[in-house]
Amino acid sequence: MNLSELFLAWRKILTIVEKPEPDDYKLFLKIALGGILLAGVIGFAIHIAFYFVQGGAGGG
Repeated sequence: MNLSELFLAWRKILTIVEKPEPDDYKLFLKIALGGILLAGVIGFAIHIAFYFVQGGAGGG
């Protein structure tokens, strides 16, 4: 696929796609932020668990 075919494909996609409604946009934003928050909480919990397993807080 050369560059001109790629631009034609993008143009077709952009002519078909529609702007989301404000309610849809807010829902997508909540889902994305919720996923980021969930990943952060899981990462923090793993970090804290390893901290105590390895004898953190001077217990080692």
